Amino acid sequence: MLDESVYKKRIEQVQKHLDSFNIDFAFLTPSPNFQYLAGFKYDMHERLIALVIKKKSEPQIIAPAFEVSDHSSHTWIKDIVPWAEDEDPYELVVDLVGKKSEGHSVLFDDSLPLGIYWSLETALDGFRNSASLSPMINLMRITKSEKEIDLMKRAGQIINDAVLKAFQKTTIGMTELEVQEIVHKEIRRQGATPTFAAIQFGENSALPHTAAGNRELRKGDVVLMDCGCALDGYNTDMTRVGVVGPPTEELERIYSTVLHAVETAIAQIVPGMTCGTADGIARRLIDNAGCGELFTHRLGHGIGLEVHEPPYIVRGNAMELKPGMCHSIEPGIYIEGKFGIRIEELVCIRENGPELLTFMPRDLIQIGQ
Repeated sequence: MLDESVYKKRIEQVQKHLDSFNIDFAFLTPSPNFQYLAGFKYDMHERLIALVIKKKSEPQIIAPAFEVSDHSSHTWIKDIVPWAEDEDPYELVVDLVGKKSEGHSVLFDDSLPLGIYWSLETALDGFRNSASLSPMINLMRITKSEKEIDLMKRAGQIINDAVLKAFQKTTIGMTELEVQEIVHKEIRRQGATPTFAAIQFGENSALPHTAAGNRELRKGDVVLMDCGCALDGYNTDMTRVGVVGPPTEELERIYSTVLHAVETAIAQIVPGMTCGTADGIARRLIDNAGCGELFTHRLGHGIGLEVHEPPYIVRGNAMELKPGMCHSIEPGIYIEGKFGIRIEELVCIRENGPELLTFMPRDLIQIGQ
Protein backbone atom coordinates (compact mmCIF):
# COMPACT_ATOMS: atom_id res chain seq x y z
CA MET A 1 0.00 0.00 0.00
CA LEU A 2 1.19 3.53 -0.76
CA ASP A 3 1.55 6.24 1.88
CA GLU A 4 -1.68 7.27 3.60
CA SER A 5 -1.15 10.84 2.39
CA VAL A 6 -1.48 9.64 -1.23
CA TYR A 7 -4.91 8.13 -0.59
CA LYS A 8 -6.08 11.17 1.36
CA LYS A 9 -5.24 13.45 -1.57
CA ARG A 10 -7.17 11.18 -3.90
CA ILE A 11 -10.23 11.27 -1.62
CA GLU A 12 -9.94 15.06 -1.39
CA GLN A 13 -10.05 15.28 -5.18
CA VAL A 14 -13.22 13.18 -5.23
CA GLN A 15 -14.77 15.38 -2.52
CA LYS A 16 -13.96 18.52 -4.52
CA HIS A 17 -15.65 16.89 -7.50
CA LEU A 18 -18.74 16.13 -5.40
CA ASP A 19 -18.83 19.70 -4.14
CA SER A 20 -18.37 21.23 -7.59
CA PHE A 21 -21.35 19.36 -9.01
CA ASN A 22 -23.51 19.39 -5.86
CA ILE A 23 -23.41 15.60 -5.51
CA ASP A 24 -24.38 14.17 -2.12
CA PHE A 25 -22.07 11.16 -2.01
CA ALA A 26 -20.08 8.62 -4.01
CA PHE A 27 -20.63 4.89 -3.56
CA LEU A 28 -18.10 2.27 -4.74
CA THR A 29 -17.93 -1.49 -4.35
CA PRO A 30 -14.65 -3.44 -4.74
CA SER A 31 -13.04 -2.69 -8.09
CA PRO A 32 -9.79 -1.12 -9.32
CA ASN A 33 -11.22 2.33 -8.56
CA PHE A 34 -12.19 1.17 -5.06
CA GLN A 35 -8.62 -0.10 -4.66
CA TYR A 36 -7.23 3.21 -5.93
CA LEU A 37 -9.07 5.08 -3.16
CA ALA A 38 -9.24 2.57 -0.30
CA GLY A 39 -5.82 0.97 -0.78
CA PHE A 40 -6.77 -2.70 -0.95
CA LYS A 41 -8.06 -5.22 -3.45
CA TYR A 42 -10.99 -7.46 -2.63
CA ASP A 43 -13.20 -9.84 -4.57
CA MET A 44 -16.70 -9.30 -3.22
CA HIS A 45 -19.18 -12.16 -3.17
CA GLU A 46 -22.76 -11.95 -1.90
CA ARG A 47 -22.03 -9.77 1.17
CA LEU A 48 -21.93 -6.03 0.62
CA ILE A 49 -18.68 -4.13 1.01
CA ALA A 50 -18.78 -0.51 -0.06
CA LEU A 51 -16.86 2.75 0.17
CA VAL A 52 -18.98 5.80 0.95
CA ILE A 53 -17.50 9.25 0.29
CA LYS A 54 -19.35 12.39 1.35
CA LYS A 55 -18.33 15.98 0.74
CA LYS A 56 -17.38 17.08 4.24
CA SER A 57 -16.45 13.98 6.25
CA GLU A 58 -13.96 11.14 6.37
CA PRO A 59 -14.60 8.21 4.01
CA GLN A 60 -16.31 5.14 5.43
CA ILE A 61 -16.28 1.47 4.50
CA ILE A 62 -19.31 -0.74 5.13
CA ALA A 63 -18.30 -4.38 5.64
CA PRO A 64 -19.51 -7.63 7.20
CA ALA A 65 -18.73 -7.56 10.92
CA PHE A 66 -16.70 -10.78 10.87
CA GLU A 67 -14.41 -9.34 8.15
CA VAL A 68 -13.73 -5.95 9.73
CA SER A 69 -10.52 -6.93 11.54
CA ASP A 70 -9.04 -8.28 8.32
CA HIS A 71 -10.02 -5.29 6.20
CA SER A 72 -8.80 -2.79 8.79
CA SER A 73 -5.26 -4.17 8.44
CA HIS A 74 -5.27 -3.57 4.67
CA THR A 75 -6.72 -0.08 4.34
CA TRP A 76 -5.80 3.37 5.57
CA ILE A 77 -9.49 4.17 6.19
CA LYS A 78 -10.24 4.14 9.92
CA ASP A 79 -14.04 4.31 9.91
CA ILE A 80 -15.26 0.82 9.04
CA VAL A 81 -18.95 0.33 9.73
CA PRO A 82 -19.81 -3.31 10.47
CA TRP A 83 -23.04 -5.07 9.66
CA ALA A 84 -24.17 -8.35 11.23
CA GLU A 85 -25.48 -11.32 9.30
CA ASP A 86 -29.07 -10.61 10.35
CA GLU A 87 -28.90 -6.90 9.39
CA ASP A 88 -29.71 -5.19 6.10
CA PRO A 89 -26.49 -3.39 5.05
CA TYR A 90 -28.42 -0.98 2.86
CA GLU A 91 -30.22 0.36 5.91
CA LEU A 92 -26.76 1.17 7.30
CA VAL A 93 -26.09 3.22 4.19
CA VAL A 94 -29.33 5.08 4.81
CA ASP A 95 -28.17 5.77 8.37
CA LEU A 96 -24.87 7.15 7.05
CA VAL A 97 -26.25 9.45 4.36
CA GLY A 98 -29.79 10.11 5.61
CA LYS A 99 -32.91 10.28 3.49
CA LYS A 100 -33.98 13.25 1.37
CA SER A 101 -37.52 13.88 0.31
CA GLU A 102 -36.27 14.89 -3.13
CA GLY A 103 -33.81 11.96 -3.29
CA HIS A 104 -30.03 11.89 -3.27
CA SER A 105 -27.64 12.73 -6.07
CA VAL A 106 -25.11 9.90 -6.21
CA LEU A 107 -21.98 8.95 -8.17
CA PHE A 108 -21.21 5.28 -8.82
CA ASP A 109 -18.28 3.38 -10.24
CA ASP A 110 -18.94 1.75 -13.62
CA SER A 111 -18.25 -1.72 -12.19
CA LEU A 112 -21.04 -1.48 -9.58
CA PRO A 113 -23.26 -4.59 -9.83
CA LEU A 114 -26.74 -3.74 -11.04
CA GLY A 115 -28.34 -5.63 -8.15
CA ILE A 116 -26.53 -3.42 -5.64
CA TYR A 117 -27.69 -0.32 -7.50
CA TRP A 118 -31.30 -1.48 -7.29
CA SER A 119 -31.02 -2.41 -3.61
CA LEU A 120 -29.59 0.98 -2.69
CA GLU A 121 -32.16 2.79 -4.81
CA THR A 122 -34.94 0.95 -2.99
CA ALA A 123 -33.46 1.64 0.45
CA LEU A 124 -33.18 5.38 -0.30
CA ASP A 125 -36.63 5.59 -1.93
CA GLY A 126 -35.06 6.51 -5.24
CA PHE A 127 -32.31 8.86 -6.41
CA ARG A 128 -32.68 12.46 -7.52
CA ASN A 129 -30.07 11.56 -10.11
CA SER A 130 -27.11 9.23 -10.51
CA ALA A 131 -24.03 9.32 -12.71
CA SER A 132 -20.63 7.73 -13.16
CA LEU A 133 -17.60 8.63 -11.07
CA SER A 134 -15.35 6.46 -13.27
CA PRO A 135 -14.34 9.07 -15.89
CA MET A 136 -13.03 11.36 -13.15
CA ILE A 137 -11.13 8.53 -11.40
CA ASN A 138 -9.77 7.24 -14.71
CA LEU A 139 -8.26 10.66 -15.43
CA MET A 140 -6.56 10.55 -12.05
CA ARG A 141 -5.27 7.02 -12.59
CA ILE A 142 -3.94 7.48 -16.10
CA THR A 143 -0.93 9.51 -14.92
CA LYS A 144 1.22 7.56 -12.50
CA SER A 145 3.25 8.98 -9.62
CA GLU A 146 6.91 8.08 -9.17
CA LYS A 147 5.96 5.70 -6.35
CA GLU A 148 3.52 3.88 -8.60
CA ILE A 149 6.09 3.71 -11.39
CA ASP A 150 8.69 2.35 -8.97
CA LEU A 151 6.34 -0.49 -7.98
CA MET A 152 5.82 -1.34 -11.66
CA LYS A 153 9.59 -1.32 -12.24
CA ARG A 154 10.11 -3.70 -9.34
CA ALA A 155 7.35 -5.94 -10.65
CA GLY A 156 9.07 -5.76 -14.04
CA GLN A 157 12.30 -7.07 -12.54
CA ILE A 158 10.43 -9.96 -10.92
CA ILE A 159 8.69 -10.98 -14.14
CA ASN A 160 12.01 -10.82 -15.97
CA ASP A 161 13.51 -13.28 -13.47
CA ALA A 162 10.47 -15.56 -13.64
CA VAL A 163 10.35 -15.70 -17.44
CA LEU A 164 14.11 -16.17 -17.75
CA LYS A 165 14.01 -19.05 -15.25
CA ALA A 166 11.12 -20.63 -17.16
CA PHE A 167 13.03 -20.49 -20.46
CA GLN A 168 16.10 -21.98 -18.78
CA LYS A 169 14.13 -24.89 -17.29
CA THR A 170 11.92 -25.64 -20.29
CA THR A 171 12.72 -28.94 -22.00
CA ILE A 172 11.15 -31.16 -24.63
CA GLY A 173 8.19 -33.10 -23.27
CA MET A 174 7.11 -30.49 -20.72
CA THR A 175 3.59 -29.14 -20.99
CA GLU A 176 2.54 -25.52 -21.17
CA LEU A 177 0.97 -25.85 -17.73
CA GLU A 178 4.21 -27.18 -16.25
CA VAL A 179 6.14 -24.20 -17.58
CA GLN A 180 3.41 -21.87 -16.32
CA GLU A 181 3.92 -23.24 -12.82
CA ILE A 182 7.66 -22.40 -13.00
CA VAL A 183 6.73 -18.77 -13.73
CA HIS A 184 4.16 -18.60 -10.93
CA LYS A 185 6.46 -20.25 -8.39
CA GLU A 186 9.29 -17.76 -9.01
CA ILE A 187 6.90 -14.81 -8.79
CA ARG A 188 5.63 -16.02 -5.42
CA ARG A 189 9.17 -16.69 -4.20
CA GLN A 190 9.99 -13.02 -4.80
CA GLY A 191 6.92 -11.79 -2.90
CA ALA A 192 4.72 -10.73 -5.81
CA THR A 193 1.32 -12.00 -6.97
CA PRO A 194 1.02 -13.98 -10.23
CA THR A 195 -1.66 -12.49 -12.46
CA PHE A 196 -1.33 -14.49 -15.68
CA ALA A 197 1.16 -16.60 -17.62
CA ALA A 198 0.14 -17.39 -21.18
CA ILE A 199 2.59 -20.14 -22.16
CA GLN A 200 2.09 -21.15 -25.79
CA PHE A 201 3.94 -23.84 -27.73
CA GLY A 202 4.15 -24.24 -31.49
CA GLU A 203 0.90 -23.53 -33.32
CA ASN A 204 -0.67 -22.27 -30.08
CA SER A 205 1.64 -19.24 -30.19
CA ALA A 206 -0.38 -18.00 -33.17
CA LEU A 207 -3.47 -17.66 -30.95
CA PRO A 208 -3.08 -14.46 -28.88
CA HIS A 209 -4.27 -14.87 -25.27
CA THR A 210 -5.08 -18.58 -25.50
CA ALA A 211 -4.76 -20.36 -22.16
CA ALA A 212 -1.91 -22.72 -21.28
CA GLY A 213 -2.84 -26.38 -21.57
CA ASN A 214 -1.40 -29.87 -21.84
CA ARG A 215 0.33 -29.33 -25.19
CA GLU A 216 3.80 -30.89 -24.89
CA LEU A 217 6.94 -29.20 -26.19
CA ARG A 218 8.50 -30.65 -29.33
CA LYS A 219 11.63 -30.02 -31.34
CA GLY A 220 11.26 -27.03 -33.64
CA ASP A 221 8.49 -25.42 -31.55
CA VAL A 222 8.23 -21.69 -31.02
CA VAL A 223 7.64 -20.92 -27.33
CA LEU A 224 5.81 -17.68 -26.52
CA MET A 225 5.61 -16.52 -22.89
CA ASP A 226 3.31 -13.59 -22.12
CA CYS A 227 3.46 -13.18 -18.34
CA GLY A 228 2.58 -10.71 -15.61
CA CYS A 229 2.57 -10.17 -11.89
CA ALA A 230 1.50 -7.51 -9.42
CA LEU A 231 3.37 -5.88 -6.57
CA ASP A 232 1.25 -4.02 -4.01
CA GLY A 233 -1.49 -3.97 -6.63
CA TYR A 234 0.56 -2.56 -9.51
CA ASN A 235 1.02 -4.72 -12.59
CA THR A 236 3.66 -5.61 -15.12
CA ASP A 237 3.28 -7.42 -18.45
CA MET A 238 6.00 -8.78 -20.73
CA THR A 239 6.26 -11.15 -23.70
CA ARG A 240 9.34 -13.00 -24.94
CA VAL A 241 9.81 -15.74 -27.53
CA GLY A 242 12.10 -18.75 -27.85
CA VAL A 243 12.56 -21.70 -30.17
CA VAL A 244 13.60 -25.33 -29.65
CA GLY A 245 16.52 -25.93 -31.99
CA PRO A 246 17.69 -23.72 -34.85
CA PRO A 247 15.12 -21.24 -36.19
CA THR A 248 13.87 -21.56 -39.74
CA GLU A 249 14.52 -18.80 -42.25
CA GLU A 250 10.83 -17.83 -42.07
CA LEU A 251 10.94 -17.59 -38.28
CA GLU A 252 14.08 -15.44 -38.37
CA ARG A 253 12.47 -13.10 -40.92
CA ILE A 254 9.25 -12.71 -38.94
CA TYR A 255 11.10 -12.28 -35.65
CA SER A 256 13.36 -9.62 -37.16
CA THR A 257 10.33 -7.72 -38.46
CA VAL A 258 8.59 -7.70 -35.07
CA LEU A 259 11.82 -6.77 -33.28
CA HIS A 260 12.36 -3.84 -35.66
CA ALA A 261 8.77 -2.70 -35.09
CA VAL A 262 9.00 -2.71 -31.28
CA GLU A 263 12.40 -1.03 -31.20
CA THR A 264 11.35 1.65 -33.69
CA ALA A 265 8.19 2.42 -31.70
CA ILE A 266 10.21 2.75 -28.48
CA ALA A 267 12.65 5.10 -30.22
CA GLN A 268 10.02 7.31 -31.87
CA ILE A 269 7.13 7.63 -29.41
CA VAL A 270 7.19 11.06 -27.72
CA PRO A 271 4.90 13.08 -25.44
CA GLY A 272 2.17 14.86 -27.36
CA MET A 273 1.87 12.08 -29.94
CA THR A 274 -1.60 10.60 -30.25
CA CYS A 275 -2.17 6.96 -29.40
CA GLY A 276 -3.27 6.34 -32.99
CA THR A 277 -0.07 7.82 -34.37
CA ALA A 278 2.01 5.68 -31.99
CA ASP A 279 0.18 2.57 -33.19
CA GLY A 280 0.99 3.54 -36.77
CA ILE A 281 4.76 3.60 -36.21
CA ALA A 282 4.98 -0.16 -35.74
CA ARG A 283 2.05 -0.99 -38.00
CA ARG A 284 3.63 0.67 -41.06
CA LEU A 285 6.81 -1.36 -40.65
CA ILE A 286 4.86 -4.60 -40.45
CA ASP A 287 2.70 -3.53 -43.41
CA ASN A 288 5.83 -2.75 -45.44
CA ALA A 289 7.16 -6.24 -44.64
CA GLY A 290 4.03 -7.71 -46.24
CA CYS A 291 2.58 -8.92 -42.94
CA GLY A 292 0.03 -6.21 -42.18
CA GLU A 293 -2.95 -8.56 -42.19
CA LEU A 294 -1.14 -10.79 -39.68
CA PHE A 295 -0.84 -8.01 -37.07
CA THR A 296 -4.33 -8.48 -35.69
CA HIS A 297 -4.49 -6.33 -32.54
CA ARG A 298 -3.62 -2.86 -31.24
CA LEU A 299 -0.02 -1.90 -30.50
CA GLY A 300 -0.55 -1.57 -26.75
CA HIS A 301 -2.61 -0.89 -23.66
CA GLY A 302 -2.20 1.16 -20.52
CA ILE A 303 -1.27 -0.59 -17.30
CA GLY A 304 -1.36 0.12 -13.56
CA LEU A 305 -3.85 -1.30 -11.07
CA GLU A 306 -5.29 -3.17 -14.04
CA VAL A 307 -3.31 -5.08 -16.65
CA HIS A 308 -5.43 -3.42 -19.35
CA GLU A 309 -6.53 0.18 -18.79
CA PRO A 310 -6.26 3.51 -20.64
CA PRO A 311 -4.45 4.72 -22.65
CA TYR A 312 -5.08 2.28 -25.50
CA ILE A 313 -2.48 2.50 -28.28
CA VAL A 314 -4.77 1.80 -31.19
CA ARG A 315 -5.67 3.21 -34.58
CA GLY A 316 -8.05 6.15 -34.42
CA ASN A 317 -7.44 7.00 -30.75
CA ALA A 318 -6.84 10.77 -30.58
CA MET A 319 -5.76 10.79 -26.93
CA GLU A 320 -2.34 12.38 -26.54
CA LEU A 321 0.40 10.58 -24.65
CA LYS A 322 1.63 12.58 -21.66
CA PRO A 323 4.44 12.18 -19.13
CA GLY A 324 3.50 9.66 -16.44
CA MET A 325 1.34 7.50 -18.70
CA CYS A 326 2.42 3.84 -18.74
CA HIS A 327 1.60 1.41 -21.52
CA SER A 328 2.74 -1.64 -23.44
CA ILE A 329 4.32 -1.74 -26.87
CA GLU A 330 3.62 -5.20 -28.30
CA PRO A 331 3.54 -5.66 -32.07
CA GLY A 332 2.90 -9.19 -33.26
CA ILE A 333 2.67 -11.35 -36.37
CA TYR A 334 0.58 -14.52 -36.24
CA ILE A 335 0.55 -17.32 -38.83
CA GLU A 336 -2.29 -19.63 -37.85
CA GLY A 337 -1.41 -23.28 -37.72
CA LYS A 338 2.32 -22.50 -37.55
CA PHE A 339 3.54 -19.93 -35.01
CA GLY A 340 3.14 -16.39 -33.70
CA ILE A 341 5.72 -13.81 -32.68
CA ARG A 342 5.01 -11.00 -30.21
CA ILE A 343 7.58 -8.95 -28.32
CA GLU A 344 6.12 -6.86 -25.51
CA GLU A 345 7.71 -4.11 -23.48
CA LEU A 346 6.23 -1.72 -20.93
CA VAL A 347 7.17 1.95 -21.02
CA CYS A 348 6.47 5.11 -19.07
CA ILE A 349 6.18 8.29 -21.10
CA ARG A 350 8.77 10.86 -20.04
CA GLU A 351 9.51 14.36 -21.31
CA ASN A 352 12.21 13.03 -23.64
CA GLY A 353 10.46 9.80 -24.64
CA PRO A 354 9.62 6.36 -23.23
CA GLU A 355 11.40 4.85 -20.22
CA LEU A 356 11.45 1.04 -20.15
CA LEU A 357 9.68 -0.69 -17.26
CA THR A 358 10.68 -4.18 -18.49
CA PHE A 359 14.30 -5.17 -18.83
CA MET A 360 14.88 -8.63 -20.32
CA PRO A 361 16.91 -8.79 -23.59
CA ARG A 362 14.81 -9.12 -26.74
CA ASP A 363 16.88 -11.79 -28.49
CA LEU A 364 15.15 -14.90 -29.83
CA ILE A 365 15.89 -17.38 -27.03
CA GLN A 366 17.48 -20.74 -27.88
CA ILE A 367 15.87 -23.47 -25.77
CA GLY A 368 17.94 -26.50 -24.82
CA GLN A 369 16.78 -29.87 -26.08
